Amino acid sequence: LNFFRFMTPNTISDEPYITRKLMIIAEKNPGGIEMSAGQPSENSIPLVGATFRCSDGTQLEITEEEMKTVTPYQSKYGLPQLTSWIQRIHKEFHSPPKMDWRKDGSEWDVCVGTGAMSVLDCIFPVVIQRDDVVLVEEYCYGPTKKRIKQSGAVLLGIPMDGDGIIPEKLREYLANWQSLTSAFENGRKLRAPRVLITVPVGHNPTGSLSPLCRKKEIYKIAQEYNILILEDDPYYFIQSGSRLVPSYQSMDVDGRVLRIDSMSKFVAPGLRIGWISGPKVFIEKFTDVSLTSVTHTSNLSQMAVVKFLDHWGLGGIRDRAERLGNDYNKRCLLADTTIRKHMGDMVTWTRPCSGMFLWLKILNTEDSMFTADPEFCKKHAVYVVPGREFASDLSKPSPYIRLCFANMNIDTMDEAIRRLKNLIQDGI
Repeated sequence: LNFFRFMTPNTISDEPYITRKLMIIAEKNPGGIEMSAGQPSENSIPLVGATFRCSDGTQLEITEEEMKTVTPYQSKYGLPQLTSWIQRIHKEFHSPPKMDWRKDGSEWDVCVGTGAMSVLDCIFPVVIQRDDVVLVEEYCYGPTKKRIKQSGAVLLGIPMDGDGIIPEKLREYLANWQSLTSAFENGRKLRAPRVLITVPVGHNPTGSLSPLCRKKEIYKIAQEYNILILEDDPYYFIQSGSRLVPSYQSMDVDGRVLRIDSMSKFVAPGLRIGWISGPKVFIEKFTDVSLTSVTHTSNLSQMAVVKFLDHWGLGGIRDRAERLGNDYNKRCLLADTTIRKHMGDMVTWTRPCSGMFLWLKILNTEDSMFTADPEFCKKHAVYVVPGREFASDLSKPSPYIRLCFANMNIDTMDEAIRRLKNLIQDGI
């Protein structure tokens, strides 16, 4: 696979800055006297330890010796303790075919980032440039969509069903991309699609879950058209049942999948821990961008995650995933029942089996934008997101709304849905 086909010209020609090169040399050759890096004095740092108290009564401690590795600048890839854990997690849950060391650029590697959105923000300049046509789901996460547009690229939204991207539509759109994007040209010469961005589990906003058979079809098409897949999978561990659907990375025999994971839904969003994994040649270029952005992710947050993972172990991680999936499934069932009770004749929907969202289609209206009207929201004291916020094509109306059942108070869910019913009745 020619990895450089997927990279922007600026990325290919870019070189790490000299200070970073010297730091890397120093790291690999202990015993030298380091005067190139702008590290503050160890004696000037007031932190000597930390303790995290968990909801189950467990206390996780960062010792004084460990704190000495947390407070200075650290590796651009992330704390070694965390990247080692990430490798174990991927071996256990994904077993990437490229998780070997062939030294040809296709070998598997990982880098910690400041949450999944920051990871995307740093990988986009590597693989997306102005006048690119980028493949996305017809409804996709708003900030992702916005960031792609800011780069000067054009979105081409692929139709979906309850199992995610429809393979036949992906093939059709790839064969006809020029006519489908002609309205966006405005004198520009657009480039053929090279990148597909997909959220295959608990899709935001629709809640869809792509089964293994669907993923195999999509991967085969990606091989035929030589497409790079960005597998944005922050909801991977929120699936009902004990069996997790295999990932795109688990079937990636070519090295054409870059996978993005997150601890936001699995531990806590405020920690801002995510990571990217895939062929080393991409990870190296990713670190070149992240170094000029956040330098590296908070070491304290990284160490907190390490402590959780040490405490849980691989078996505990699997147990927690099952508990999360079952808890969210119960919340989803309650929301589903409550919506049927109050709004069964006003909306249609499919109950998801992963993620945190319900995707409701409002009947008797073409566009749901009225649900975001400030006066309506204040009047009825309830808040949902209209579908057009997620649409890849903003010129078309959308009758959908997204609501998050994950953070809804179970005791007030009936009242929340009753208010939503009143808002919709008021709007249509």
